[in-house]
Amino acid sequence: MSAVRSLLSQRFLWMALLLSLGIGALSVRALWTLRNDEWTYALKANTNLVGTLAHSLEWTLDSVDQSLITVVEGIESAGELSSSARMRDRLREVVRFESVVRLHALGNVVVINAQGDVILDSGSQEPRKANVADRDYFLAFKERGHEGLFVGRPVPSRITGVMSLPLARGFRTPQGEFGGIVLGAVRLSYFNELFASVDLGENSGVNLFRNYGVIVSRFPYGDADVGKSIAGTPNMIRFQQEKEGSFVGRAALDGVERSYSFKHVGRFPLILNVAQAKATIFKKWNRSAWGWGCSPSRSCWRAWRWRCFSTASCSAARR
Repeated sequence: MSAVRSLLSQRFLWMALLLSLGIGALSVRALWTLRNDEWTYALKANTNLVGTLAHSLEWTLDSVDQSLITVVEGIESAGELSSSARMRDRLREVVRFESVVRLHALGNVVVINAQGDVILDSGSQEPRKANVADRDYFLAFKERGHEGLFVGRPVPSRITGVMSLPLARGFRTPQGEFGGIVLGAVRLSYFNELFASVDLGENSGVNLFRNYGVIVSRFPYGDADVGKSIAGTPNMIRFQQEKEGSFVGRAALDGVERSYSFKHVGRFPLILNVAQAKATIFKKWNRSAWGWGCSPSRSCWRAWRWRCFSTASCSAARR
């Protein structure tokens, strides 16, 4: 009788083990499917998100640029540039400075002469004194003859002190010479406010770069990295080579491995990316994997304990 019981217990053990292994195999397959689903969902969501944010930025920058174009046309049609009250009034009427100021993202619009001095200021009846002759956006027009819109490095405004992304257009005198620039600026806080609506989890965020690698905004990590360059890094090279896409890479600044979904912002020399840490994407999956993985293990352990107990019982009975 004891031999029969021993045989039955061994068969039961093997059946239990095989059943546990089968459940384990199904669990592994289900977990792998869930993992792929988590990744696919995150990739799709981040691609849609970066597209939406890029579209919003493009609309804002287009609005700023249209304001600058209107100012340039007003100056060139006037055929003169001075800080006289007549000139200020004429420009305000033509350019509609008041409506420009209402654009939430935009700081002041100023007109700067060929020497780099502010001579017209949308934020003050009397232009506030400042000189920008050494700034990249001024030198681009004066020394390099840049045409069209120029987007400069993020810098503190010399009028307000607010960190901003400068946008400028040049204008010419009736004789065709360089006459100065019209300068607008998008507050960096605007980018942070826009990106604050996005919650990507731990070690994740939204980044905005100039197309040559200078950081404009890195949310939610603060402004400490603004103005730094990641030019030449593998991630930046990938951003520059393609107009949009997704890939996994390790950040140059903090070394965290992230999934990047990126897109160039319309016609502007800016690159936007949504960067979500891989660990964050799989955080929920990891919890599920622990739970699912423990179930087959517990079944095997119980079967083995039962086998040991049954063997011990049979040995005691024989004695």
